[in-house]
Amino acid sequence: MGSALVRIVVSKFGKVEDETINSVIETMEECYSRLAPHEVSLVDLYVFERSSSVEAFLAKECVEIGVTSASFNEQFFAMHDAWRGTPRITLCFERMKRLPGLVKIGGIHHEVGHSVLHGSLRHYLLPFPPALLELANRFNLPFEYVANMLYLISIAVKDYEVSRLLYGRGYLEDQVAYAKHLLEVSESDILSWGISRGNPPSEVLYLISCLKAAGCAVPLLIDKKFGEEIKRHLMESLSYLPADLSALLLKVIFEGFPSLGTDTLDNVDRMVRECRLIFEMVFNR
Repeated sequence: MGSALVRIVVSKFGKVEDETINSVIETMEECYSRLAPHEVSLVDLYVFERSSSVEAFLAKECVEIGVTSASFNEQFFAMHDAWRGTPRITLCFERMKRLPGLVKIGGIHHEVGHSVLHGSLRHYLLPFPPALLELANRFNLPFEYVANMLYLISIAVKDYEVSRLLYGRGYLEDQVAYAKHLLEVSESDILSWGISRGNPPSEVLYLISCLKAAGCAVPLLIDKKFGEEIKRHLMESLSYLPADLSALLLKVIFEGFPSLGTDTLDNVDRMVRECRLIFEMVFNR
């Protein structure tokens, strides 16, 4: 298609001011224009007043579509999916209004990037990479666990691809603000790690979940102005983990993400192979 003209169809849940929605649409339209040429002609924009409404809606969607992994972590205020065959961006204004403007804009740009790169069902109905099936057999992992692992690795890969695209098209300050927001360590992060400790499958799942925020940050590391600052935030975001595990994660992050190409399915397969190191260290401790 190649045209930057994108029809944005808004569905509103709760009380959200039209002025606020119009501001979001303007931000999206500018981004679609800058990311042209692309194949997006139609995108659904779902705006929610409250996070409880988003969570209830997504829970219902998961049951109807048969997806178990589409979560909306409290740290996130925006998400993209294409489960219905059309790119869809979901925003929660209750969460957004607590955040600095640049973080909000960075998050909206991020979801627009997903709709450009991952706006079809093929990016969500992913085949199991052979390397992951090999790990499942080797460590006797159940199907649901392997499906969750594939989901976590795929969202990290897709976030890296989006951040790389946005940085390449000149989005810098907003992406730096967004990445720093994602890299903030919450009490629930530390609590979740504490609960996972001592259980190798849970530990591996938790460590892999850390790759999502890292994926957003890695493309920014090459920036002359902000690269060192982002690197510091990235390393600090893993500092509560045992030193050997944080060092291993950083190895996977610094070596794995920059090696990825332009094909998402191939990138997921490649990242699974990078993550074998994590399985081997944790299960063989």
